[in-house]
Amino acid sequence: MSKKLNENQLIAVHLIASGVKASVIANQLKIREETLSRWRQIDEFKEAVEDAVEDILREIDETHKNLLINSQNVINEALNNKELDLFKKANLALRYMSLIKGKEDITQKSSHNLFKYAELGRF
Repeated sequence: MSKKLNENQLIAVHLIASGVKASVIANQLKIREETLSRWRQIDEFKEAVEDAVEDILREIDETHKNLLINSQNVINEALNNKELDLFKKANLALRYMSLIKGKEDITQKSSHNLFKYAELGRF
């Protein structure tokens, strides 16, 4: 049996996925926290929250990737700049290398966070 979510439920889904506290959501929607708690028991509501969280994490992941690409392009331009002395280039390269040393891949980190979020029963 499929139950369509009403407008308040859809708003609640996005607020929950964004990490807003239940008390704040209930206050904004002018509902009781118990109502929100009942909604969280509905399979369609839970699935909608999971989908919304995945969408948010996907957007964050994409933004991080774009920032990383842009940052690497700027660093590459600086390293290829003939007017910048070798000492400054070496310093820039060493700082970059020290920042990325041992870091997880962004995609792995986002997947790990999504899994952790699901394990905590936040959906």
